[in-house]
Amino acid sequence: MFTQDPLKSRVWTDILRRERLTVIAGDGADERVAFTADSFAVTSDPEQAARGCDVVILALPAFLHRRYLTMLAPHLENGCLVVGLPGQCGFEFDVRHVLADVLPHFSIMNFDSLPWVCRVVEFGRTVRIATTKQVITGALHEDPVATRVGDPVVTLQRVLGDPPQLEVYGHLLGITLRSPNAAAHPPMVYSRWKDWDGLPLESPPLFYEALDEDGSDVLSAVNRELLETAKRIMAHRPDVDLSHVVPAYDWEIACYEPVIEDKTNLMTAVRTNSGYAGIEHPMVRLGRAQFVPDFQHRFLAEDVPFGLAVLRGIAELADVPTPTMDLVLSWSQDRLKKEYLTTAGLAGRDLAETRTPQWYGLTTLDDVLGGDRAFDAIATGAHGLHGVAPAT
Repeated sequence: MFTQDPLKSRVWTDILRRERLTVIAGDGADERVAFTADSFAVTSDPEQAARGCDVVILALPAFLHRRYLTMLAPHLENGCLVVGLPGQCGFEFDVRHVLADVLPHFSIMNFDSLPWVCRVVEFGRTVRIATTKQVITGALHEDPVATRVGDPVVTLQRVLGDPPQLEVYGHLLGITLRSPNAAAHPPMVYSRWKDWDGLPLESPPLFYEALDEDGSDVLSAVNRELLETAKRIMAHRPDVDLSHVVPAYDWEIACYEPVIEDKTNLMTAVRTNSGYAGIEHPMVRLGRAQFVPDFQHRFLAEDVPFGLAVLRGIAELADVPTPTMDLVLSWSQDRLKKEYLTTAGLAGRDLAETRTPQWYGLTTLDDVLGGDRAFDAIATGAHGLHGVAPAT
């Protein structure tokens, strides 16, 4: 376990000398200790962390990926596999940017979401898994020349257990375009607070369970723009498989079907998903019964520059109109006091804080889809080539 924080490393190491990390699973009264972890090392030394690694799993906020990759890069060994779990939008852009001039050969795997709905209970001691997803979808670029892992999907499935079932196929860009956080969190924040009068609330509103028809319509509109973007890209490059990009309702059912009570439509599926139960809008407490929305929370602060803005950038290169995405992005960047989108497109003063293809100098679809020495062999359309074929 690698952390950039030396104090956190020392504290965690001290805890591990006396006890083992405990994982609690279940829901409500049915909670139980699922297992305790074997011993493992925690370090803040990137050389120690990277030495001999076959697989590097980044389970971090997206804004930290570049920093951690930069620290680890000089010490990683040729042929390693870098996994985003989840990588969020544009994960492969960061990996290429940092590693391409350091390692001759590396592989990339990216997933659309975490395997679980989970929370830290007590740092270094206890975590709780509220819900395990039935499936998570990913894509793999496996370097054909040198790899330290014989079958990356089988290896990662063994690490995570089953469920979730890992479905790995198609092009990495498809995972960016299906990213649930990017396509859901900013639209849901926007739809709830766009007409807010600025007055404090007595309690935080529920985030998922209070989704209304207007919010569902915004979610669906953003999703349609992403579906059109994938369609346009595949028309431009028929060899590229972006079939990961599916209607938002289909994603919800695939991941959470056993814990959804009402599967009538997207709104009811989100509202009755027990995995989301009790999750509130991020708020700032002003007083005992005074709450205002926290627009600096990751639902905007991360899921816009490393999410929605990236999606908008790809759609721009595909020449797809995005009126709903533009509406949500413009409103969100105002709350963040940032400028990503302008009347000229993604050319704002704060673009360097994003993972948009425009910031990386990727100005065409072919640039985004890959073509340099590290990406000549991106998997295109090989369903189930390295893992389980997608469910129908």
